[in-house]
Amino acid sequence: MVFALVFTPIFMKEGMTGMFAVTSSATILWRVGRYFLIGIVGGLLLLLITVDRDKLRARVPDILLAMFAVVFIHSGFTLLKNVMPFITPYFADPFLAKLDNTIHFGTDPWVIAHWIGQYLPTDLMMYSYLTIWALPAVTLPIIIALTDDDKARTARTLILFFVAWGLIGNIMAFLGLSAGPVYYDRLLGTNRFEGLTEALKAVGMEKTGIGYTQQALWDIYTGKLAKFGSGISAFPSVHVAIATVAAIYATERSKLFLPLAIGFVLITFFFSVYTGYHYAVDGYVSMLVVFGIWRLLKRRETVQ
Repeated sequence: MVFALVFTPIFMKEGMTGMFAVTSSATILWRVGRYFLIGIVGGLLLLLITVDRDKLRARVPDILLAMFAVVFIHSGFTLLKNVMPFITPYFADPFLAKLDNTIHFGTDPWVIAHWIGQYLPTDLMMYSYLTIWALPAVTLPIIIALTDDDKARTARTLILFFVAWGLIGNIMAFLGLSAGPVYYDRLLGTNRFEGLTEALKAVGMEKTGIGYTQQALWDIYTGKLAKFGSGISAFPSVHVAIATVAAIYATERSKLFLPLAIGFVLITFFFSVYTGYHYAVDGYVSMLVVFGIWRLLKRRETVQ
């Protein structure tokens, strides 16, 4: 966090003259961000309505602490994500693309995703990917502070939340710095993912919130600017990591949530590949890391 605060202005100052060139990109990010706000505000209002008022007043200190933690984590994540490609260039895409192709028996996962996508309600899945995902991504610590009295479960989940944003989203992302299939050809000057580009055009992705965001992120990256919510990084997938954290937490609260939890993770994983944001291996690694650390935490509690 401190590193990012010190060095981000240095790495970004070269692009300050291009600030006005990416104003439209920032506007696009805000417009798409409204989908996130709908999920966040709507979910929190529902919780506030259902939580007992006396209990709510007693939890105010925990809620304020959770809000501060969320702001700190997300600010640090964004700053570090923006500065990473200016410390070292994207280097892992060729390896990840080859690995993806190899472990899927010579077929790129996006091809499989688009074949399956013909038979799925992708518009509804996009809503889950953008709006529903935003609720745990931003407010899970606040939800826990509002509703959860189980200290062990709270500690586990907060550790996993930090793992998703800090370990997976920043540290592992830096160690395997990659842009993802949707940016591969622009970054490396190839036509390796020309088929993906055509497939996304065929389904009208460029005219959706995701399509606009992908272009805005690229414009901000090439303009060497840092904006909240921006930054390009594929491996591993934070989207899938957060979905996995939320799924584990929901299932720990009630086994009745298990089918929905599994569905949420699968939709998030599928759409991360379908949109070209991620290689499939990005999601596999995120799921394994989150689940593996959760198992270690549970085992440690059992031993104690």
